[in-house]
Amino acid sequence: MSNQQLRIPQGTEAFYLEEAYAHRELLRRFENICSSWGFLPVQTPVFDFHDLYRGLDDDVAKASYRLVDRDGEILVLRSDITLFLARQMGMIVQQHDLPVRVYYGDTILRHEDPNDLSKNEFFQIGAELIGTAGVEADAEIILLLLEAVDGLGAPSSILHVGSRALLRASSESNGFARAIEEREWDAAGRLLANDGADPQRIDSVIQLYRFIGPADELRELIVASAALRPAEHEALLHLLALTDELSAIGHEDRVRIDLSEVGDRDYYSGIVFHLYDEGTDAPVASGGRYDELLGRFGSNAPSIGFSLMLRRLQSRLPPGNLPQMPHIETADGGSFRDRVRNADLLRTQGKVVRL
Repeated sequence: MSNQQLRIPQGTEAFYLEEAYAHRELLRRFENICSSWGFLPVQTPVFDFHDLYRGLDDDVAKASYRLVDRDGEILVLRSDITLFLARQMGMIVQQHDLPVRVYYGDTILRHEDPNDLSKNEFFQIGAELIGTAGVEADAEIILLLLEAVDGLGAPSSILHVGSRALLRASSESNGFARAIEEREWDAAGRLLANDGADPQRIDSVIQLYRFIGPADELRELIVASAALRPAEHEALLHLLALTDELSAIGHEDRVRIDLSEVGDRDYYSGIVFHLYDEGTDAPVASGGRYDELLGRFGSNAPSIGFSLMLRRLQSRLPPGNLPQMPHIETADGGSFRDRVRNADLLRTQGKVVRL
């Protein structure tokens, strides 16, 4: 038997029987929750023209698979649903349609390091709110995410929320986002110095991005921080207003302000967040605001959304939280026709019956 017969291509996955049943049931739960919030389903294409996405996100581009169609056009396979969805919505949505609320659940195809299983994510579910800006829109999408993970069996998950707008206000240097995300403070300080920041501002900014905690502590830090720029102050006030809303609704213990969360996609423009299940370093969901993305493809509109890595979440759920296969009965009868009649009768009683 060849090596190819013993494995599937990197960037894909397959699952069967009980595992596939649990996956489909979890997906159905998510769809029902989104539908109850007034979100409508959407389907993105499997591939699209490569040049349309050039320059939008280097990390996505590196992980994407490309192919050539019969006419010689270079195509890219769907490796990020938000990008493909923004392209579709940018083409078709008109201002009088807004706001639009959509949800999805589909396979993505992209190359990941086979030795880094924490990043392998080949099925995404998610939701997007298109056409509304402000604190209430941000809070709506976060509340939907929290209700979704509760309904999927992970009520202990914690949301870390930060701001790409804050990052943009602090520095436009290449590498600054990566330095903050990886908490490499010396490297971040050098980049700020390259921007012309004096030592007092460097210390103040680094102290800011090291912050993880509740809103009250951030307020104290803002008062104590020296040389904050107006745009930085505005981004921080937005974060505080958002966490105030979420706390007032009863989610104070589920949300942490984490200013080292700067988003893992270059197209983010406002709040960004990761959702971590208890006891894991790899997030099970991520999202943020991307107010400038749809305009790259047509009509622009402020937008925010999240993607939840369903397979990653499913692998972490305790057996008691996973959907269980129903009991399957076998129809009685001396002939095939008798078995069909008996099976029909049992199914009207809500039972699962095989012939």
